Amino acid sequence: MQPRLPFSLPRGSFRSLGIVHDVLIAAIAISLSMGLAFGFTALFGYWQIWSLVVAFTLLSAAMFPLFSLNSGAWRYASLLDVLSIVKAVTAINVVFLVGHFILFRGLYLPRSSLVMTWFIMIVGLGGPRLAYRLWKERGLSARFFDTSGIRVPTENVVLYGFTDNADLFIRDARRSHHGVHIVGLVDDKAKNQGRHLHGVKVLGSLADLPEIARRAELSATPLTQLIVAKGHVSPPELSEVVEVAAPLKIAVKRLPDISRAGDLGDTPIEVLPVSLEDLLGRREIRLDIGEVSGLIQGRCIAVTGAGGSIGSELVAQIASFGPSRLLLVDAGEFNLYSIGRRMAENFPNVPVVERVADVRQRERIMTTFAQWRPEVIFHAAALKHVPLVEENPLEGIETNLLGSRNVADAALACGAMAFVMVSTDKAVNPTNVMGATKRAAEAYCQALDLAGGGTRFMTVRFGNVMGSAGSVIPLFQSQLGRGGPLTVTHPDIERFFMTIPEASRLILHAAGHGIADRAAEGQIFVLDMGRPIRIVELAERLIQLAGLRPHTDIAIEFTGLRKGEKLYEELFGEGETREDTGLPGLLIARSRVSDLSFLRSRFEAVERALGDGDAARAVEILCAIVPEYGRTRIAATNGGPVLLDAPGA
Repeated sequence: MQPRLPFSLPRGSFRSLGIVHDVLIAAIAISLSMGLAFGFTALFGYWQIWSLVVAFTLLSAAMFPLFSLNSGAWRYASLLDVLSIVKAVTAINVVFLVGHFILFRGLYLPRSSLVMTWFIMIVGLGGPRLAYRLWKERGLSARFFDTSGIRVPTENVVLYGFTDNADLFIRDARRSHHGVHIVGLVDDKAKNQGRHLHGVKVLGSLADLPEIARRAELSATPLTQLIVAKGHVSPPELSEVVEVAAPLKIAVKRLPDISRAGDLGDTPIEVLPVSLEDLLGRREIRLDIGEVSGLIQGRCIAVTGAGGSIGSELVAQIASFGPSRLLLVDAGEFNLYSIGRRMAENFPNVPVVERVADVRQRERIMTTFAQWRPEVIFHAAALKHVPLVEENPLEGIETNLLGSRNVADAALACGAMAFVMVSTDKAVNPTNVMGATKRAAEAYCQALDLAGGGTRFMTVRFGNVMGSAGSVIPLFQSQLGRGGPLTVTHPDIERFFMTIPEASRLILHAAGHGIADRAAEGQIFVLDMGRPIRIVELAERLIQLAGLRPHTDIAIEFTGLRKGEKLYEELFGEGETREDTGLPGLLIARSRVSDLSFLRSRFEAVERALGDGDAARAVEILCAIVPEYGRTRIAATNGGPVLLDAPGA
C-alpha cells in the first residue's frame, strides 16, 4: 500500500506548494545569513536589513520560474534538479549583488552574507526534494512490510548488467515495486566489479553467481530471480545465463526495452519472461506488408481451417486490412465459434460469415463459395500430424489431397482472383503420407496456376510453428507441468521453427508479392526458416526456463522415431532450384510441374479407391503422383534405410 497523506490536493496544488516552499527558503536563507553576519539582535534595529531581505525574496520569486524548479515532480528529483537549483541560486545572488552595488554601493550587505545565503539556499531547496523522493521510495523496510506490519512475499533479485536499464529498474523498484529486494548486480566487465549503482553493489561476474547465491542463502535472502538488464542480449549469451541460473533454481527474466520503460510514469516496470524464441536465436523477420493492403482491402476473403493455429492468426491479420467480408470455414464447431468470438471482440466492424464445413465435402464447398464469391482464398485446412495420418491414410489423403483440390476448384468456379495454399516442409522428399499429400496438392496448384484460368494459384511452404496445437512445445510444457519426463523421439532429430505471427505475415507477404510478380507463376514460395533446431535442445531450454536442470531435475527420454518420421526436414526438394525474391524472408522454389490432366485423372482414381475403402490402392496412386515418395516406399519395402512404416507397405 502506498504511503498516503492525511489529506489530498489536486496535482496543481502540489506545484503551488512547491513554489511557496522555494520562496520561503529564499527568505529564510537571507534572514539567517544576515543574522549570522550582524548578530540576530541587530536584525530588529535596522529597517534597512529587512528591506534587503524583502528585496532578495521578491527577486528570488521572480527568477525561480526562469529555471523551472517546479516543472518536474519532487518524487523524481535527481542530480539534474540539483544542478538547476545551483544555477538558480547562483544567478539570484549575482544579480542581487550587482544590483545592490549599483544602487546602494553595498550598504548593509556584508560580503559573507551572500556566500552563506548561497549554501543555505542550495541545502534548503535541494534537501526537501531529495528527502521527499527517499520517503516515496520508502527505504528497505517498506519493501518487506505492508502498513499493518505484516511481512509481504519478497522476490530476492539479482540484476545482470551494469546498464541504464538496471539504473531505471532500481529507482523504479524502490519507488513502486512491492516485495522486490534487489540483492545486487552481476556484470562480466572487469571495470564494473565492486562498483555501486544507487547503493546496489556489483557482486561479481556471471561465473560467480553460484557463490553469490550461496552467500545470499546464508544471509537469509535466497535468490529467486535473475533479471537481465541489458538492452540487447544475443541468444548464446542468454542461453549461458539460463544455464548458469538453472542449477541454482533461479528463474531468469528480462526487462523491457528502456525506451518503452522510460515512459511508464507511475506504472511499475514489469519484468518479462524469457521465451523459448529468445534462447533459440530465431530472429523474427519484421516486414512492411503495406502491399498486402491492395490484395485484401475492400474484398471478400475466405479462410479454410479458420479456427486452427495458422488459420486464426491469418484471420486476425487479414481483418486489420479492412476486408469487405470474411468467410470463415472450419470443420470444427468449437474452433469456428472461438475465432468468431475473437473477431466480434477485436474487429466488430468487419462483417464475418461462419460456416461449419469440411473441405472434403466438395458440393458444400462449391455451394458456399458460389454464394459468397470470395475474391481471395487462403487454404489452411489440413491434417498435419504425421503419425496420425500414417495410421489413417484414407482420411489424410481425402483431406489434404482431395480437400485441397475441392477448394482450388471452387476458387476457380467462383472466379476468385487468388488462391493461396499453406504447405509444409514435409512435402519435400516426403517419407510419409502426410508429406506426400501436401506435395501432390502443391503440384495441383502449380498446374492450375500455369493453366491460365483467371485465378492466380500460389503455394507457401514453411516448417514448424512454435506454439501451434500440434507442435511439440505444448506437449513438453504439459510433461514439464507433471514433473517429467520430457519425451523426444531421437537425440539427433531437428526441425525448422518460426512463430505463428511471423509465419502468417510471410504468407500474406507472399500472396501480395505473387499477385504482382507474374514471373513466379507455377512456382512455390518458401519462407526463410533460418537454421534448424534440435528437438532435444528445445526440451533442455524449456526445463532451464523453469529454473530446473535437464537430465537431473527433469529427465529427457528418447522414445524412437515414429511412423513416417524423418530425422531432418528440408525446404527444397529433388530437382528444385532456390531463387531469391529480393524480399526479406521470402524465397522461391522452381520445380517440375505435373500435367494437369494427368493429375485430375489420378485424383479421380484416388477418389475411387477411397470410395472402396482401399488404403493400399490409394497410397499406391499417391506414389505415382509423387515419384519421390514412391521411391521412398520402394526402398522401405526392400529393406533400405528409410524411416517409414506406412499402411499398405
